Amino acid sequence: MKAKEDIGFKEAYLLTVKNVKPLGKELLPLTGVVGRVCAEDIYANIGAPSADVSLKDGFAVRSMDVAEASSTNPKRLRIIGSLAAGERKALKLKEGCAIKVTSGALLPKGADAVVSVEFTAEDGEYVDVYADAEPGRNVLKKGSDLKAGSKIFCKGELLHPSAVSLIAAGGHRSIWVYRRPFVEIIATGSELVAPGKRVEAGKVVATNLLNIYCWLTSFGLKVKSRVVKDEVRTVRSALSEALERADVVLTCGGAWKSEKDIVVRVLNDLGWEKVYHRVKMGPGKAVAFGLFGSKAVFCLPGGPPSNEAAFLQLVLPAVFKMCGLKRSVILTVKARLVEEVRGQLNWIQFIYGRLKQSSIGFVVEPLTLKRRLQDMAEADCIFMVPAGVDVLRAGCIVDVQILRPQALAPTI
Repeated sequence: MKAKEDIGFKEAYLLTVKNVKPLGKELLPLTGVVGRVCAEDIYANIGAPSADVSLKDGFAVRSMDVAEASSTNPKRLRIIGSLAAGERKALKLKEGCAIKVTSGALLPKGADAVVSVEFTAEDGEYVDVYADAEPGRNVLKKGSDLKAGSKIFCKGELLHPSAVSLIAAGGHRSIWVYRRPFVEIIATGSELVAPGKRVEAGKVVATNLLNIYCWLTSFGLKVKSRVVKDEVRTVRSALSEALERADVVLTCGGAWKSEKDIVVRVLNDLGWEKVYHRVKMGPGKAVAFGLFGSKAVFCLPGGPPSNEAAFLQLVLPAVFKMCGLKRSVILTVKARLVEEVRGQLNWIQFIYGRLKQSSIGFVVEPLTLKRRLQDMAEADCIFMVPAGVDVLRAGCIVDVQILRPQALAPTI
């Protein structure tokens, strides 16, 4: 396949997701699957509850024995036993009798309703009932939460706590999930210093590397990172080692056209299958993508906005697909622009912004990124100006990707 250069964003996106696929599966206990992607449709092995149970603390009764019971017309029943949740006793309800039960207790034989304790008054061996209870009152029927054999979760969906609880209720102890890719990030640049190291004059912290590292680990991925100098031998060695052990290799910097931009040239020498290089998107245009066997390799630009935009729009969709996801976990909402933004004739523009809730819904304020790192840190969303659109006027509705959902959460 001949590599494409200077292609449109949509084509780059489609080529990216077309050329990656979910990784293999692994069997994990339910305690370790939250945040993972289900690798098979899940069916209930058993129903839940496994028998009719009481929904309330109170008294199991025959509904006919408490018909028309009220505060002025109480029904007196003889207590012939008690049942707590988890107990099994050979109790059978007879006419004119009641059995004391707790929430979750098995419904005794002969009973068809439960009167909540607040509508009763216990008097030694008897209980006075002050409310009627039609058949089924305060009873959770067998299989009403979950029917044996029913589908309870779908392949390709992200597992959340309530879903895992439902799967457990269906009789499962472990399930198959997609393996998460191991990602290695290499930041190239003789001027770069690894985060946490001393910064001498003329040096800068490798913030792009740290930013991407944090994005990936926030999704639970295992990530390794390193900083290397702009030297062909050093870059070649780092890439060769990364391609041996990682499922995805990301490089930061060295992706453009200067004599120091050597990463793509080194990958060419190593024999990768380059799919594309340079995309008509701003920021982020210098991005390159290719394959090394089954490994996905992305070369990201060195400018912070370009680096993050290319990562968010092209790398993350590939990583999500490799995780087995059917859909992105980046939430998108519609918002109204508070001021106009300008576009490009042949380029898609990605605009950072601040998202707020108002009386008319979400509104978004564009950011110019003149302060780059500071504005990126303050942005909580990003939106797109399509290619060929000269200007989006104030008041236009745009689709906004939420980068920091917590920014919209109520204060506590």
